[in-house]
Amino acid sequence: MTKSHSGVEGDPNKLRGLVSRAMLAEDARWAMDVALSAGSDARVGPYFPLIMGHHFVRIAYEGAIAVRSSNPQVGVPSLASLLEPEYDTITARARHLTKLLDNTQKSYADVLADLASEIQTHHQAFTGNARHGAKWLETDLGLFVLEGWLIGGTIPIAYRFGFRPAPMASVLDADIRSVSEEWGRTFRVLGAVTFDPSAPSSSLNFSDVHIRQRDRLTSKYLRDRFDSQFAIELKVLLLLVEGDLNTSRLLLPQTKEGHEGPVFRAQVVTLYHCLSALKHINQAQKANDTPGLRRLRSLLADQRTRRLLSRGGSKVRNRSVHYEINDPTIMPDIQRPPMYGLVESVYPERTFEEFEADMADVAGLAAEFLAGWKP
Repeated sequence: MTKSHSGVEGDPNKLRGLVSRAMLAEDARWAMDVALSAGSDARVGPYFPLIMGHHFVRIAYEGAIAVRSSNPQVGVPSLASLLEPEYDTITARARHLTKLLDNTQKSYADVLADLASEIQTHHQAFTGNARHGAKWLETDLGLFVLEGWLIGGTIPIAYRFGFRPAPMASVLDADIRSVSEEWGRTFRVLGAVTFDPSAPSSSLNFSDVHIRQRDRLTSKYLRDRFDSQFAIELKVLLLLVEGDLNTSRLLLPQTKEGHEGPVFRAQVVTLYHCLSALKHINQAQKANDTPGLRRLRSLLADQRTRRLLSRGGSKVRNRSVHYEINDPTIMPDIQRPPMYGLVESVYPERTFEEFEADMADVAGLAAEFLAGWKP
C-alpha cells in the first residue's frame, strides 16, 4: 500500500471515497488524453469530439456532482469552486440524452417526436437549393464509418448536443470548439481530484484509425434499412444505437492503453443503454412480427443479454456512471484495478472477466444484427 493509502484499510468510508476519487480522476485524464492525442492528428481530430462527446459529457456531469458532494471523503470544495457554471446547460441536457430511452424526463414517444423534428430541420436546412437537374445530389445526413462499420451520424449527434444544422466545417469550427474548450477546463479540475499535480498527457496513437465521412439523403438511405413499416424517426433512433455500439466496439479500444478502467466503464454504459433502447423498441413493436423483429427478440432473449440487463448488470452500470459510493455494503478493493472489485461486489454471480466477456459477445452480436437488418 502506498503512503497515500495509509489508514484506509480499516476505514470502509475512506476506502469507498478513495476509489470514488480514483475512478473520477482516471476518467477525466482519459478524456483529456483522448482529446489531446486526437487533436494533434488532423485526420481524426475533428471526429472524436462528435463521436465520443457523450462519454465526455457523462464524466463532466457526474464528476461535477462528485466534487461538489458534501461527503468529505468524496467532495473537494476547493475544486468545486473552480468549476465554471456555464458548462451546466449543455452538459446536463446532453447527459440525459446519453441515456437514450432510459431518460426519465422523456418518454419513448417524446424521443421519437424530437427525432422527427430534428430530421425535418436538417432536411429543410440542406435541401431545396439545388437546380432542378441536380436535386438528386442533395444530402442532409452525414455518416461516419470506421472499418466499414457505422460509428455515428450527424442527425443523432446534433440531437444529442442541441447543435443547429450547419455544414460540418462550421459545426467543427464553432460548436465543437466551444464545447471542447468547456470540457477541457472541467476535466483539468476533475483530473486533480486525487491531488495528482501532473499535467494532462497525450499518449495515444491513432495512426491506425481511419474514419470516413459519407453524405446521404436521409429518406433514401433509411428506405433500405431496418423494417419497412418503421417511421423514419425510429430508424434514426436505431441509427444512433448502431453508431454507439460500433464506437464502443471499434473506437474505444483504440484509447485503452493506460486507460483500462475508463474504457471498461464507457463500454458498460454504452451497451447497457443500447440494449435497453432495443428492449423499449421491441416492446413498442410487440404487435408486429417480422424477420428483423424476431432476430431482435432472439438477441434480447440471449442469456448473456439478460445478464447484462439484469439487476446485477444494472448495478454494474450504476457503478460505471456515478462516482460516489454511498452503499455501505459495497467494499471495493484498491488493489484490484481497473474496477477495484466493484463488479464482484455488486454482482457476485459474475467476475470482472466474465462480465467483460459477456459485453464483447453481445456487442458484436447486436452490431452485426443492426448492420444486416433490412426490410
